[in-house]
Amino acid sequence: MAGPYRGHNLVLEVVVDGQTYTVGLVDGTDMDFGFEGNPEPVYGQRTKVHNLGTKRVTFTITRWYYADDDQEDLLLDLFLNETPFSLSGYLIDNAGTPISDTTITLVDCMIYRWRPRTGGADDILGEEASGSALDWDFTAFEKSTP
Repeated sequence: MAGPYRGHNLVLEVVVDGQTYTVGLVDGTDMDFGFEGNPEPVYGQRTKVHNLGTKRVTFTITRWYYADDDQEDLLLDLFLNETPFSLSGYLIDNAGTPISDTTITLVDCMIYRWRPRTGGADDILGEEASGSALDWDFTAFEKSTP
């Protein structure tokens, strides 16, 4: 049984044309998995049936702006160049060792929105990138046993 983990225990990796980049200084991330569709009525039946439809995946990454050496423009470049990529996330412990096989991969991602993030005068400037993926891969996700 693992304890709670903070944001600095999350590693995000972007794979572009076989090249892997670790997204540094991530302040926050959000991934939303779902299916398009709803319960639909069927002629001659009183109960609806589920119609899951296609997969729907969205994500948002917020990180410190221009502080990640050698890839300061990574998210902005992916947005401006309309570059497809894969996005993976996994947990590490405080020593930097990966915690089991808990990797989630978003496949064929595109960034649809990029914006700078600011707060108060003394806050660190950040950037936020949001987009969608066409598929997800949970094959490396460790299953819990009931």
